[in-house]
Amino acid sequence: MRYYARAFPPIGGTTGAMATLLNWFVRARAYYFSLPRFKFEMMTLGLAVLFGLLAMPALIYVPGYYILKPYANGGVFALYFDFFKGLIELRPSCWSAVFGPYVFLSLFRICRLILRKV
Repeated sequence: MRYYARAFPPIGGTTGAMATLLNWFVRARAYYFSLPRFKFEMMTLGLAVLFGLLAMPALIYVPGYYILKPYANGGVFALYFDFFKGLIELRPSCWSAVFGPYVFLSLFRICRLILRKV
């Protein structure tokens, strides 16, 4: 009987597309953690800033929509427009949203280091 005819997949690992996806993720993670210290920090900074640019406006919009009511200038895309406009105008609130994930990650790593030493 073939494995797809059974109720559960065969024991011994994943198959097909899931194995390819997990293999890619494992290789990317191994590459990331094997980088030299400076490249590791620059990659971490780049990923955190990218997260701050793309995801933080949406993460700000969703709770604001439910707690404070809809955004005054429009929807989520209007918030993105105002966010990037604020970056160009050098508003500190927009820049803190961009670098916030990196600062939070750095504080988390510092606290973890302190707790390891204790």
